[in-house]
Amino acid sequence: MQLITSPRPAPIQPSTNQPWALAIKARYGELPAFALKFTPAVQTYCAANVRRAVERDLPTFGRMVRTYGEDGMASVMATHITDAVLRMGEDRDVDPADIRFAAQAICQSERFRLLRFTTLFAFFHLLKCGEFEIYGKVTPRKILDALRKYAVEAQSRENRIAAELEHDRAEQARREYEANAISWGQYAASRNIADTTLAAHIGRHLAGAPQQ
Repeated sequence: MQLITSPRPAPIQPSTNQPWALAIKARYGELPAFALKFTPAVQTYCAANVRRAVERDLPTFGRMVRTYGEDGMASVMATHITDAVLRMGEDRDVDPADIRFAAQAICQSERFRLLRFTTLFAFFHLLKCGEFEIYGKVTPRKILDALRKYAVEAQSRENRIAAELEHDRAEQARREYEANAISWGQYAASRNIADTTLAAHIGRHLAGAPQQ
């Protein structure tokens, strides 16, 4: 019996006219420029600046995939995966087909799309530091399993940071409001209102209001 394989879903194509995609390209450049800026050398910086990425509202990985296209971002991720496999002690040639499969799987997965794109790069730094228990031969499949587990914690951390930042902004707005607010006495003096209390001022107006 002949086995018929399911066709691969059409890859996500780059967005060319979305305002957020244009903003991303204006910030990071076209794909070649982006790839040069975010090589494996930046993984350590990304891992140390997760909070800053949320504070600056860096694009999510899903937005980056839609901006540069699935094939484009997969090529960037393939560089990080290859670097991780080689640095974790794999002494044989890395199978390009396996690497490509893993990179495309990352770009296609829904579970990674809400993470900041730098959070994905940070994962590879932690991976090479031994933060995830990978025994035996290092394979792209094992890296994918570790990334899925990491994504759960990473998303929770990003959400917690975002909530803290929102709370801080609300508190700052409250303090600014209180600092700029004036008392009734100050307002009455500025308007030459004779009533000494707000209640008296309201009572005087009510007394003079026409009957309904």
